[in-house]
Amino acid sequence: MEKKQRVFGRAPISLKISLSEDSDDISIKFDTANLSEGGIFVKSSLLWEPGQVFNLAFTLPGFDKEIKVKGVVARSDDKYSIFTETDSSIPGMGIKFIDLSDEDREIIKEFISQQDSAQ
Repeated sequence: MEKKQRVFGRAPISLKISLSEDSDDISIKFDTANLSEGGIFVKSSLLWEPGQVFNLAFTLPGFDKEIKVKGVVARSDDKYSIFTETDSSIPGMGIKFIDLSDEDREIIKEFISQQDSAQ
C-alpha cells in the first residue's frame, strides 16, 4: 500500500487543546503530538470516529492569540491495540482543520517555521 504524501509540513508540539461539540458546552482537554497548517494530531485513548466535527481552541507558545477553529476527525489510531516494545506510536486522532482563518493559518505557519529553524 502506498503511503500518502503530506500536504503541509508538521512540527512536533505538546500543548493543551480544548475540544467541544456544537451541541455541548463541555470542552475536553487533550495533549497534542504535532501540528500543521492542515490539522493537528491529538493524543488520546478516547477516540471518536472519522467524520466527527469539533470546535478546537489552543494557543501556541510565543503567541498571544487563541486559535479557534472547527475540525473534523480525519483518522483515529488505536495504537494500544497494536503496541509492541519497538513501536513508539501513540493512540490518538488526526484532526483536519475545516475553517482556519487566514490570520490563524499565518500564525501556525510562523510557528512551524520557527520550529524548523530551531532544529
